[in-house]
Amino acid sequence: MAQNIFEELLDKKQKMVALINKAAEFGWINADEQKAYLSKLENDELTIGVIGQMKAGKSTFLNSFVFEDQVLPAATTPMTAALSVITYGPEKRLVAEFYTSAEWQEQQMTAKMDIEGTNDELLKSKVKAARELVEKAVKLGGSLQGYLGKTQEDKFENLEEYVGADGKYVAIVKSVTIYYPKEYLKGVRIVDTPGFNDPIVSREERTKEFLKKADVVLLMLYAGRPFDATDRSILFKNVGECGIGKVLIGINKYDIPYENGDSERDICEYVINEIAKAGREMGDDQLNEILRETTPIPLSAEMALLSMLDMGKITADDSLSHAWHRACDTFEISTQKQMRQKSYIDNMINAVRELIEKEKMAILIRKPLNAILAKGNSLMAKLDNAIGETKREITMLEVPDDELEEIESKLARVTKRINRKIDNLEGDLDSTFRGIVRQGSDRLEDEVDDACRRMDGFVDEWGRLKNVFKNVEDLVKKLDNEFNLLITRKLKRRMNEIIKDAKQSVQNTLNEFFADAEDILTKLRTDDSFDQRDFIKSVSREIDFSSDDSLFTVTDENGSDDYGVMDFVADFANGFFFGLPSLAGNFFSHGDNANKAREWINSIRSQFDAKPMLESISGSKDKIIQVIKSQFIENLLDPYQAKLTEVKNQGAMKEQKLEAAKQLLCKLEKDQSSFKSQMEEIQSMKFA
Repeated sequence: MAQNIFEELLDKKQKMVALINKAAEFGWINADEQKAYLSKLENDELTIGVIGQMKAGKSTFLNSFVFEDQVLPAATTPMTAALSVITYGPEKRLVAEFYTSAEWQEQQMTAKMDIEGTNDELLKSKVKAARELVEKAVKLGGSLQGYLGKTQEDKFENLEEYVGADGKYVAIVKSVTIYYPKEYLKGVRIVDTPGFNDPIVSREERTKEFLKKADVVLLMLYAGRPFDATDRSILFKNVGECGIGKVLIGINKYDIPYENGDSERDICEYVINEIAKAGREMGDDQLNEILRETTPIPLSAEMALLSMLDMGKITADDSLSHAWHRACDTFEISTQKQMRQKSYIDNMINAVRELIEKEKMAILIRKPLNAILAKGNSLMAKLDNAIGETKREITMLEVPDDELEEIESKLARVTKRINRKIDNLEGDLDSTFRGIVRQGSDRLEDEVDDACRRMDGFVDEWGRLKNVFKNVEDLVKKLDNEFNLLITRKLKRRMNEIIKDAKQSVQNTLNEFFADAEDILTKLRTDDSFDQRDFIKSVSREIDFSSDDSLFTVTDENGSDDYGVMDFVADFANGFFFGLPSLAGNFFSHGDNANKAREWINSIRSQFDAKPMLESISGSKDKIIQVIKSQFIENLLDPYQAKLTEVKNQGAMKEQKLEAAKQLLCKLEKDQSSFKSQMEEIQSMKFA
């Protein structure tokens, strides 16, 4: 069977570990760098959050997507499902966390509330769920208090007691962590979330915290009733509140409407239209932003699981056997390979894989990989320079004394012209970076201004309402959603555009310099010992930033050289996330609430200033010039002049020096051959 997506991730991590260790063995990176790269790989986790209402088939999906077997029990009743975290463990086991005494008292109070005559559906659902949990807790009797506020480890086989509809502990379980001995789950957390509108506030907040950190969030819909009012609430309310900017939508059990004559296209178009309709009715474009590049994916988790199970297990189970024959009849198929194809599980897996590649691999694997390759290129460039320098020494030692003066005069002219070109390059880069800062700052501030104008509109609209106690929370949610959208989506997208444009502008400026420098260096040649094109390529490799964001990386106040513009955006956001929610908890007058909201918006508008952060990239200009001067002047032209002077003063030692230089060249070329073998070995260990 082909690797699943988690096996692929583990495989890439293991290959990266081998590559890091090999680079350390070769001396490309030091022990501290090796330790830092390995620690990042070991400790960084991939988090996938699965959300959706009951009966959408989340458990079956997770069984097919994660375990490829029947592992998780059927879903529990709404509101009693605990948050479940699936991760690696050397043996199957579970750890349950129970409610605290205060949380359980809150639950009991909620259950006693009188909801007769109320039209608040959210309150009704909370009270109903609380009553259900209190009723189920009766089976614990007098032992209930002994469990509250504690954690309990248990055998995996007893999972039903914690998450099953009739489980002994289900009423008091806040969360369950499932440890499973699958190697591919190392460094992976699958978060199976309970329904939102949780009667226990702390549990709902726990769900939101998990989802805020998720690399991928997957909303599962039930194809028999896709995107109903509950789905709408989950997507518009909860996804927005969590600040999630990466959402996939699965339409599970698509085989049911398909069996009734609806095509996959019909099913997807219905969901797309319902989402668009809901977006218009909500008057909030957040969903359109979040789902800009997301297309709902129809799938059948049950069919996917059937394609993975042993056929003997299927035929021995009446329920599985019935599902198998129904699917075969519906789609006119007969093999597990065809079953998997028709399940469309691979479409969802590929969508998750693409998000992982974009969100996780760039940081976890590509960044250290690029750094290691850059180290290798730098070492190769130094070796090439040493070989070139030695060849030039040999050439000069073989030149008759009366021709050395002419070579020295030619070298002086070349050095003067190169220095002038470097001075011009410095000025050109100054102009380029000023343009990057000016245009980038304007583009980022325009995004902030647009968001603030929309938030001003929310306040103006809300200002016309009269029931302050009922509606101030609605205002806060709309403002908070817009701010989250600004931070997690719009500024990030705009910054990626700025980085891309900036790299191209800087590269264009460098290309002009390299073209002129190559032409000047042709005057330096006296024989085939120097190839100016190879030299230019080696210098270009030294300052290549096309594959990462190093152009926008600076050293922060703590000495870290991994602080970039997006860190600045995150730091800016942290200063405002807690300024608005407090408004909802205070009973100001209607006008005071509106004024305080406007003050919060104005503070965002006035305090956002990206220019100082963007100006820090001038350090990149200094680094570029430093590399250029180091390679052209310190490593090429100055040593050339020094060797020329040395040769002119050799006298009778000239022949001995020539022989020593030839021996050194022989050694350097052997080192170069060995290093090329190292490069080939490292390159062979690379992966997509």
